[in-house]
Amino acid sequence: MLIPYISHDILSDILIRLPVKSIARFRCVNNEWHILLKSSKFLKTQYQHAVEIGKFSLILRSYSNIDTLSYDPLSFTCEESSHVICPTESLEMGIEFLGCCNGLALLRHISKSQSCVLMLWNPCTNECKRVPNPPGASKDQDRIYVEYGFGYDYQIQDFKVVRLAESLEKSWCKVHVYTLKLNSWRGIDGVEMDDFDDAGMFDMARLPVNGSLHWIVYAEGSEFKNDHFILCFDIEKEEFDKRPLPILEVDAEPFLCVLGESLTLSSYDSEVVSVWELKDNGVKKSWAKFVTIELEKHFGVVNNFIPVQSLKNGKILLGLDLDDNCLHMVIYDPNQDTILDIHEDSMASSRSVAVYVESLISLETGSYLGPAQWETSHKEDEDDSKEDDEEEEEEDGDDGTEDGESLGDEEEDTESKEKINKST
Repeated sequence: MLIPYISHDILSDILIRLPVKSIARFRCVNNEWHILLKSSKFLKTQYQHAVEIGKFSLILRSYSNIDTLSYDPLSFTCEESSHVICPTESLEMGIEFLGCCNGLALLRHISKSQSCVLMLWNPCTNECKRVPNPPGASKDQDRIYVEYGFGYDYQIQDFKVVRLAESLEKSWCKVHVYTLKLNSWRGIDGVEMDDFDDAGMFDMARLPVNGSLHWIVYAEGSEFKNDHFILCFDIEKEEFDKRPLPILEVDAEPFLCVLGESLTLSSYDSEVVSVWELKDNGVKKSWAKFVTIELEKHFGVVNNFIPVQSLKNGKILLGLDLDDNCLHMVIYDPNQDTILDIHEDSMASSRSVAVYVESLISLETGSYLGPAQWETSHKEDEDDSKEDDEEEEEEDGDDGTEDGESLGDEEEDTESKEKINKST
């Protein structure tokens, strides 16, 4: 019996509707399917379809573990998708989430020996790739804070990592950009600022929106109220811009969050939270109140809060740290003012929740995230640091003769002065 021929367009339209892991298995059907299901055109179409129907997953991060949950928009439920065990020997933070875009996430781990590893990771396939640190990064002794961003440049069709190294002695950040295809860093123009507002960096604030990355920063003497503003980085243009914060109703620390396709800012006390959305009317961008939620009325004592995702039906997925020391994922209906509890986690917190859309994009490494890969990557980072040390020693050696001659001259001058003093 002959199997009827199905065109690639029709076949693609059928397969993009399947779960991503099923698509991965179907690559083994035959060589034709393997080529089709690994093509960049199919991967982009599958990803866009998932975004259009409101399908997404969650990353829940604890000190040494990462869990992923798959959200079903039809049943309003979350199911555990994967569990990754990460290194336990950490300096302070454990595994850090530095951003997520188009199905890939950027992670960081700092060992007790202060080896720093950046890792690109596909949560769906668990494939990973170590990102090398910028040359000389281990020698940034005058840098007291390093911040990262991760996004996609649609103009050159490549992923980028931006690294901002804050200076200790002056109000300035040194900036480097990494591109995945070249697997290399290059320096770009720095930016003037004094400090990052670390309190505002929830994992949900680290997602790109409308082609830009955002941080709340402080710059003394700036034109903004209380010298705080939003620093924006355009991923394609590789340029910085500044935006004011909205005028808040409560005296509380504001924090950023990416909600769907919008940048939002929230501030709350123990009773009420207000979420503001940055609107673009085509002429200028301005802040408008998106929603106000009475926290105490619905949840009692709330220790922390984050809006996670705007759903297609107008409802909002929220993450809350309640008095039971658990993270609660709930769906809030602003029209009916009702709550649906869909998931509870005793290890994660609202600060360590992030949204991503599953993708089968490959990093072409054949390496998979786990303790062994972290150990290997830390060894590679230590080797890179040794090379930096050796290069620095060679540079110092080149200047050694001149330094020695200078020192010898100083010693001769000192001896002459001592003789003069004794004679007088």
